[in-house]
Amino acid sequence: MVSFLCMSTLYMQGFSQSVNLDNLGKEKLLRYNGGVSANTVFYEGASNRQPFTYFLNGNLNFNIAGLYNVPLSFTYSNQDFDFPNPFKFNRLSLNPSYKWVAAHIGDASMTFSPYTLSGHQFTGGGIDLTPEGPFQISAMYGRLLRATKYNPEEPNAITAYKRTGYGARATYDFGRANLGLIFFKASEEEDSTENLFPIELGLTPKDNAVLSLVSEVNLFEKAMFRVEYAISGVTEDTRLTDPRGKAGLLSFLLDENISTNYYNALNASLNYPAGNGVLGVGYERVDPDYRTLGAYFFNNDLENITVNASQTLLDNKLNVSVNAGLQQDNLDKSKSSELQRIVSAVNLNYTASERLGINGSYSNFQSYTNIRDQFDYINQVGEFDNVDTLNYRQISQNATLGLNYQVKNTEAKQHAANLNLIYQNSDNQQDGETTENGTNAFYNSSLSYTLGYPQQKLTISLAANASYNSIGSTDTNLTLGPTMVVGKQFFDQRLRTNFSSSYNTSFTNGNQQNQVYNFRLGGNYTLLERHNLSLNILNLLRTASGDQNNDLTVTFGYSYAFDNLKLKVPKRERVPNFSEDQISFRYRGVVYSGTVPELNTQLTNVYNGPQFAGIPPFKRSELHLLLATVKEQDKKEPYVENALTFLKALYGYGDFLEIYDKALFAVIEKIKGNMIRIDQQLEAQFVGKKLELDAHPLHKKGTTEPVSARAQSEYEKLQEALRERMEKLVGHRWMEAQFSSFNDMTSVTQPKGYFIDFKNNMTIHSYKMYDKEPDSEKLELFLEEEIIDFYYKKSLLVVNPETFELKYINKQ
Repeated sequence: MVSFLCMSTLYMQGFSQSVNLDNLGKEKLLRYNGGVSANTVFYEGASNRQPFTYFLNGNLNFNIAGLYNVPLSFTYSNQDFDFPNPFKFNRLSLNPSYKWVAAHIGDASMTFSPYTLSGHQFTGGGIDLTPEGPFQISAMYGRLLRATKYNPEEPNAITAYKRTGYGARATYDFGRANLGLIFFKASEEEDSTENLFPIELGLTPKDNAVLSLVSEVNLFEKAMFRVEYAISGVTEDTRLTDPRGKAGLLSFLLDENISTNYYNALNASLNYPAGNGVLGVGYERVDPDYRTLGAYFFNNDLENITVNASQTLLDNKLNVSVNAGLQQDNLDKSKSSELQRIVSAVNLNYTASERLGINGSYSNFQSYTNIRDQFDYINQVGEFDNVDTLNYRQISQNATLGLNYQVKNTEAKQHAANLNLIYQNSDNQQDGETTENGTNAFYNSSLSYTLGYPQQKLTISLAANASYNSIGSTDTNLTLGPTMVVGKQFFDQRLRTNFSSSYNTSFTNGNQQNQVYNFRLGGNYTLLERHNLSLNILNLLRTASGDQNNDLTVTFGYSYAFDNLKLKVPKRERVPNFSEDQISFRYRGVVYSGTVPELNTQLTNVYNGPQFAGIPPFKRSELHLLLATVKEQDKKEPYVENALTFLKALYGYGDFLEIYDKALFAVIEKIKGNMIRIDQQLEAQFVGKKLELDAHPLHKKGTTEPVSARAQSEYEKLQEALRERMEKLVGHRWMEAQFSSFNDMTSVTQPKGYFIDFKNNMTIHSYKMYDKEPDSEKLELFLEEEIIDFYYKKSLLVVNPETFELKYINKQ
């Protein structure tokens, strides 16, 4: 008998709504739409998971007068996801605007600069004043973190003091240059959490003030020079009463004491257009321990020098980009180890013909770590004894080559071939010699052929994959196997089916280790336009060392969307003078024709169609206004122009979803390509901090010996830093395992596991950003930061940080 742990949640889902008060009264008083869905998962196999799980979801959105949206949603499941935290996941935000005044009320986020306030959510209020002219100003005030008590039953939960902040940014444009000043202040309340918590948490009430100067200057009419200098003062523990020896620059804003320190950050860049490309250089220097309470995470103790260039050649057929950089840490020479990194990368994209496309890349990553031998340091007799260092060097190389060839492209047949080759190599050296098993090489190749028959709605793909990697001079691993994917649509595309099967086998040092057979069958059926049924079956058979496992997963889902259920308030619609004229125009192959009232009805029906039911609430407000603007026109030309603007915005969300999936897959491929390098980097950082902690005078010191408050504070900060680096290292390796199954676009278009939550949560945020500034590169950078942060936080809940082994550095 299966027992269920049921949890029901009704919550206000986070959203942000822009309201233009100029359009008040131009729409219906109240509209509402939404949908419900149910999913069940049956599992039978060897993994430790529930045999039956289910999820019920629903959402309902109210739109008031075309100006304000109130979305509600609920979830009912036999899973429990709740845990204590200082961040507010359920949010309500209102962003009214009038001409050049925009306000942020409720749960909002604002960004002044990366070194001050950078996207931190707060509960309070903010304002942006952007009048025509040289002067602009932004300001905010609110609660950054809510107080969260320590819960011994949830040791992985976050304990925090209540944190409140306020700040402003003012900018003045002089024409060819602009100058900005940023101020930010945040403090934590000592009495906001009353219950006791372990000293190992290292939790202390902090006070922070940041001042930053930013500027942009046009040079030589084409070049752009950007610079920001920031100074941040941080009081680590406001409870201390010993005064600071010398007042700092921000002493009039900061609660200074003996734990107060000041840090600096500088970022400058110069970009110059050249030919069909751009040349650029950049410099960044961030002091050790620099941070601001207005950002969630911050990298410090680094100095970066970067050079980049891109150019389009051969009549725009060839695009070349080159990047190089040097990074080092231990800027204040206080660490027992220091790390230097050299990175160079070249990317090529060549369109040889309408049928053939070639792309390639090469990157070289080198890092140098100097670690002082702690045993020699402890045992040295005098200060002039020669103390050796352990010189540790890592060299990583990555190369890729891709070929895409369109064999045939007609209305009846579409055949294409694709070849991808990947090479990765790492060499770990100590004192000029390669360490034992320090050389690793990885080779991956995939060849696929796709046959498409558009008239029959049939697609067939055949592929072969092979991966080979060697560790040291003795161990080798080989994995290979074929894959077949078939997709077919029936009944005017209402039924979409797919079948895939793959086989792979692994060999270690020539000996076969396992065999895996994978069978997937799935289908989606749209019933009466608003109902959707889905069924997916996965059967996985594993054979290893004589043992055989059979895993079966069956997922069934149902969803229903409703739209345009509205309370109608009688209102006489104004009919333009040209209402009897016939108007005709075309958009995306659809002809809109008729009188103005008939066209209004056509546009309204399209807007309320089921294919647009998924448009986010914030975008629907804009579409309401655009449609109302169309209906207000009294001349033919402006009517058609505004109607086309409305239709373009209406179809924009569907266009974005395709861009969104491609951006997610590109980010995942980039992260997977950097996994080994980042793993080495995180392990090196952990080892460096471990050696630093071992060298501290309090390490293994007897508990009865007197300890100064300052030494104790330093030692606790080292312990906290070591724990954080350990969590990042283990979390990264867990993330690497999660991403191992992301091999093609279907892993994005048909997400599974934790990736479902990430994709659903980030769709609206990503669309808001892309809708405001349609830049695919910025979208990918945003998604890269968010997906790493998401999986890192998930790893804290499911992974034991103590369970890991060093891979690259000799543990002794």
